[in-house]
Amino acid sequence: MNKTILLAILFSLSIFSFSQSFVTPTTPSLYISFIGCIFGGVLLIAQRVKRPTIGFSKSEGIFILFLTLFLVISSFQENVSPEYFLSGISLFLLYAVVRRIEINRSWLPTGFTLLGIVQAAYGLGQYLHWLPSYNDIFDICGSFDNPAGFAASLVVLFPFALQLIGEKPYYRKGLGVLGALMMIAAIVLSQSRSGMIAIAVVTGIWGYLCFGGNRLRQWRRGLKITVSAIAIIALVAGLYFLKKDSANGRLLIWQSSARMIIDKPLLGHGVGGFQREYMLYQADFFRHHTDSSLAMLADIVKHPFNEYLLLLVEQGITGALLFGAFIYLLVKVYRRKPGTEKRYAALSLIGVGLFACFSYPMNYPFVRMMAVFCAAVIMRDEGLWWTISRSISGIVKSAAIVLCLGLLAVSGKMCYDEYRWCDIAHRSLAGETQQVMPDYSRLYKTMRRNALFVYNYGAELNYIGEWEKSNILLQKCALLYNDIDLQLILADNYQQQGQFRQAERCLLLAHQMIPNRFIPLYRLALLYKETGRPNRARALAGVIIRKPIKIMSPEVMSIKAEMKELVR
Repeated sequence: MNKTILLAILFSLSIFSFSQSFVTPTTPSLYISFIGCIFGGVLLIAQRVKRPTIGFSKSEGIFILFLTLFLVISSFQENVSPEYFLSGISLFLLYAVVRRIEINRSWLPTGFTLLGIVQAAYGLGQYLHWLPSYNDIFDICGSFDNPAGFAASLVVLFPFALQLIGEKPYYRKGLGVLGALMMIAAIVLSQSRSGMIAIAVVTGIWGYLCFGGNRLRQWRRGLKITVSAIAIIALVAGLYFLKKDSANGRLLIWQSSARMIIDKPLLGHGVGGFQREYMLYQADFFRHHTDSSLAMLADIVKHPFNEYLLLLVEQGITGALLFGAFIYLLVKVYRRKPGTEKRYAALSLIGVGLFACFSYPMNYPFVRMMAVFCAAVIMRDEGLWWTISRSISGIVKSAAIVLCLGLLAVSGKMCYDEYRWCDIAHRSLAGETQQVMPDYSRLYKTMRRNALFVYNYGAELNYIGEWEKSNILLQKCALLYNDIDLQLILADNYQQQGQFRQAERCLLLAHQMIPNRFIPLYRLALLYKETGRPNRARALAGVIIRKPIKIMSPEVMSIKAEMKELVR
């Protein structure tokens, strides 16, 4: 029971930890998942010190191979964030712990359903304007920063409410019905198309298994596949037309992502490679397709809206094969010894797996942890594949405990640094930019691999006129993350230093990244005017005047008016 309670606390904290005391409000959830999983690993190893041997299953071996692949690829890269490494280690430890401990099975669906009810109620309260939302654009986000995380968390919890519906005691059945209805309502109101697809498919599978099995089993296999395919296509098509422009924008992203895969198919672009390289590929696409209708849909992209595509982009075919091998073992173990507990864990994985086809659920620590937890529940019956000999098992256990304790210390330090960064960033916004520069310099020693921090530090240096230092930092930031905003600040730094050719290149790249934006072309026209190229300035002003407007704003109207004056 104590272990079940500890797990319940860990999952509850990871789903509801959201604090404005950090630049990224979901940071507490991330570090709680790190610290909780690593601490669980320490306890597991400590409890097994007296055992003569330790061993690993095939699935754990694949997990270790995947982490090794990450380390090998990272060794050839600069500035890989340690967050990726901590995330991999903590998820492996969670997987190993859940496979080896006894969990109170009656509490499992009840606890997860209660989490879903509270999260759904939070979101519904925001929709009714009874509770504040953490996002200025979306009304319903729950305890997350946008509807994607909110919907993904409900999708992964939804099957456990369905499990309660099938149980005997009426109070558990009632709790399941309440949870399922609230989660469905919250996902629909959030307008998450990925969530709606996942919920519809999971509900369909559950209905078939529980109610329609005997009648549907009489259908031929081909007919079942045809009906299922038609239903899924109809659902996807309907949701496509619900937000057609957004769906077309994702097609642009997937097209550019495919080119990234073709360029580095075997090992991929490495961890963080998508954020580092994607906007350059998008710029290259619009450089060669200047009249593309997709230009109006372009925007800053940090994720390909498909977790499997991201895996191929960053880890290549090698990473995809390891993931495929893990899924193969998962299905094999499930089919060898199915059960009620495994069935609903599998439904949870199916839900999040479908969600991952159209969104980014693995960006959220709670969803990652739930996916790993469900996989571990299914693989509990998997036997050991490889054991460490008795002569060195004690050394390995001791080293593992020391490593975990070290990782705990690193996680705590990183979390504190994030908190300090938020504090000095707010002081800078309050007019104390010069005073906090020494604090930025000190934090840079430990946060130089945090892309958002490096960008923020470079932007602050630009603000106080330290253009050369700002450029040095932003060029390092481009090795972690590259987008239109970074290019615009680089252009300003170059322009202030009189390096007009470099400024022009940055502004052209910024325009090619997102052709529908006005600022890059506007600043380029002013640059041509400033450097004595009036003909080019007027020609570009004409382009700006005729340029279609994606989102009307006073700034855009002011730019067009100024360009009309320039043409005259």
